[in-house]
Amino acid sequence: MQLRWIALAVLFAFLALPTTVAGAMDSIAVQGERATAQYWTERTADGDALLLTPAEITAVNQKIRQPNSWLTDLAKYPETVSADSIREKIVAAMGRYADESLPELYKNGKRLTQYSFDFAKKNCNLDAIPAMQNVRYAVAAQRIDMRLLPEAAGWLDSPDELDSHYDNLQGTAVDPAEPMAVLAESYDHQFVFALTRNYMGWVPMGAIAFTERKNWMEYVAPKKFLVVTANKKKVPVGGAWYVTFQMGSVIPLAASFKQDGKWIARIPVNVNMQMSESLVPMEDDDTVHLGWLPCTKNNFIRQGFRFLGDVYGWGGQDESVDCSSFVGDVYRTMGIELPRDADEQEELMPVKVSLEGLDTSARYQMVRNSLPGALLFKSGLHVMLYLGQDSAGTPMVLHSASSYFTFPDGEPEKQYIRQVIVSDLHYMNASQVETIDGMSSIGSLK
Repeated sequence: MQLRWIALAVLFAFLALPTTVAGAMDSIAVQGERATAQYWTERTADGDALLLTPAEITAVNQKIRQPNSWLTDLAKYPETVSADSIREKIVAAMGRYADESLPELYKNGKRLTQYSFDFAKKNCNLDAIPAMQNVRYAVAAQRIDMRLLPEAAGWLDSPDELDSHYDNLQGTAVDPAEPMAVLAESYDHQFVFALTRNYMGWVPMGAIAFTERKNWMEYVAPKKFLVVTANKKKVPVGGAWYVTFQMGSVIPLAASFKQDGKWIARIPVNVNMQMSESLVPMEDDDTVHLGWLPCTKNNFIRQGFRFLGDVYGWGGQDESVDCSSFVGDVYRTMGIELPRDADEQEELMPVKVSLEGLDTSARYQMVRNSLPGALLFKSGLHVMLYLGQDSAGTPMVLHSASSYFTFPDGEPEKQYIRQVIVSDLHYMNASQVETIDGMSSIGSLK
């Protein structure tokens, strides 16, 4: 079940409380050598030893991809789908808006009207879906937003400028060259409802390129490909524009060998809604890797630190990562396909250790027993990448953090940090509960 709207509700539950932007003196972000990858890789025993073989990763992915999850094996997805199945997915993507009356939200600086709310749901065009729908095949031609409803304008909790970074309709971001199965079209013909490998929702029609299934399969399962290992990579296309890839993106290659020392990447291009390709020479540098990275503790650390300092990006807004896409992108560089959202990540991790009922001391011991790269969860609403213990024995994490609370004069004050940071587990929520005591489980691969 999708819980992104619950996470956003929790995020803004205390919006009425005083808020500030965290300063250097009160920030939970650790500075200095502990905020470097080298510090942690040098402390990690057998850090470059293989944790999982490619065959073991395939088995892990099969275990994670459960029938009730939002992960989709696109290669095996049926070519014809019933209207009932499509409607079920569209309603699931709506989340709370499927049954809720007019929410108290803001659109374009004004209160969301009943008309706008009703039209957004009407735009899902549920009654127009034929009894049996042939799947159409498309590839993202640029980085695009995937929405819970076919609506481009943001639905915000208030007219405040800060809220623009937390759009209630934002599901995720889809990177260029991502294949998708298109199941429906909106009433206004501006959006299509599509499935990707780890999400489903509405994307703007003009940002995708349709193609035949045979061509599409070359993006679903490319024989040779580059994995983006940089936090973000901008690729020039045809000398006219750039497309932006985020870590974990897969870029198919035109050949298995380099030409003049460069890889020849296949970049999809939208030409009158049909897919063409631009063959783009790409440097063989540390922003990409031929195939998946080896699955090692140190690669979890190195890849995580490539995001350090990046802005917190709710649902992929601001061309960045929130907590769950951060760990998902890091894991995907090694070929491990996690669900998009923290609640499903927590539910479907191959090995999960519950922390329920444990006191603080026992919780810390369970964390210390974990390997670097393990995921620490706060009831599916926040996820952190475990780094290990520092020289003082303090467990530390790397995560995309939105906010935390301080208590001047005993009253809660929300501090927005909105960055990928290193921290310990002492920082508090609005109820003055430390993170270690608010954690629900630890997830790992083995």
